[in-house]
Amino acid sequence: MYPVVVCSDCGRLLVARRDAKSRTCPYCGVRVNLAKAQQVKTAKTAREASKLVQALKKKRRETPPT
Repeated sequence: MYPVVVCSDCGRLLVARRDAKSRTCPYCGVRVNLAKAQQVKTAKTAREASKLVQALKKKRRETPPT
């Protein structure tokens, strides 16, 4: 399983392995604690997780700010 989580510092989306405890954000360099991170979705494969992130990013760009 591959959870899609939100970086606690910059708010960008990250893909992690289910067995990982933390992940370094490739955008801002902050170490994200996966147990505390906001989980957005979960995918069965890495490829599916990547596609989820792409779709969520596209949706974020299309949604006007509130």
